[in-house]
Amino acid sequence: MTRVLIVGTGTIGQPLAKAALELKSQLGIDEIIILKNTPRVEDVGMVRRFQSCGAKICAYKEKFSKFVQFGMTPDYDFETALSLANVIIDCTKDDLALKMKEDFYFYRHHTQKCRGFIAQGGAKGFGIPFAYNINNKALYWSGSPHKFIQVVSCNTHNILAILQTLVLAHEGPNYLESGRFYLQRRVSDVSQKKGIIGIEVGTPSDPKFGSHQAADAMAVLRTISVRGDLDIHSRAHKSPNPYMHVIDFNLKLKTSLTLAEATARFWENPLTATTHQTMNNVVFSAGRDWGHFGRILNQTVVCLPSLEVLNGGREIEGTCFTPQDGNSLLSSFAALLYLLDGTENKSEWREKMKNIFHRLPFIFEEV
Repeated sequence: MTRVLIVGTGTIGQPLAKAALELKSQLGIDEIIILKNTPRVEDVGMVRRFQSCGAKICAYKEKFSKFVQFGMTPDYDFETALSLANVIIDCTKDDLALKMKEDFYFYRHHTQKCRGFIAQGGAKGFGIPFAYNINNKALYWSGSPHKFIQVVSCNTHNILAILQTLVLAHEGPNYLESGRFYLQRRVSDVSQKKGIIGIEVGTPSDPKFGSHQAADAMAVLRTISVRGDLDIHSRAHKSPNPYMHVIDFNLKLKTSLTLAEATARFWENPLTATTHQTMNNVVFSAGRDWGHFGRILNQTVVCLPSLEVLNGGREIEGTCFTPQDGNSLLSSFAALLYLLDGTENKSEWREKMKNIFHRLPFIFEEV
């Protein structure tokens, strides 16, 4: 029996769990277990919805009585769920996944039943950094599959998608002179309560790459033997917008592209969507209306009216929208199928990804 344990029910954990429940037969999963950490009366409806859809709920033993008091009955305690699960997907906040790895995950990774562990963007150092279709071949290394995988953040996916689509997949990394990415991050998801009034200016966290997004993108590219660090840099501000992150990018190339060629490259990549819409709320609304559980799973949505080709075709500027938790969900499912398949040398997991996700309502061609 194949079981997957999802740890956390936030903006990543909930949509991941809902999609896994709906697609579990196609994914080859028999049972989805969800860890609910904190017993809160406002979460009763969510827990009951998950159970009505076939999910099993687990909790820490010492919190069982509080869950029961609120009318929620866990199916397993956490230790039991951990021992049953073949793959664990950690969707906790910030760097809590690193503590979970130290306290619970690491001692289990050699067991026969355990296929591996996946964590989300903030867990730098959890495992090999991964973005679907960017560094697939890096998952299988030195004759054995990686068991700890860190799915990088949504904006890191977007940066990688722009680099991959316009230069890396064609002329190669040596033809990139520089890449600059200016991020306007939405401060909170529509499902969250926090917010700010004005724009919060980001400060550099890396002396070479600026904000963590470009640094993380380079970490992904190093896993596929991109020699020497690329000249890429990002800055990230937060704005009081609940919809989609916005990235202005500027790439300087050692070759030249026409506007038509740049546009065609975006059309050719199934993981990049294009749009003639110029407002992020309109693109977000299209995802809400047409996407799977209201989400766009493409790695980026490129605003075609914003594209400019300068300097004789050696400089490309434009704006794109980041489908926040959507694009990282796709990489989480890719990592899950890879771990269940067991080896990158087989093509099953990559074929399953294409057959399941490379279509509406998951992947958009035009928004």
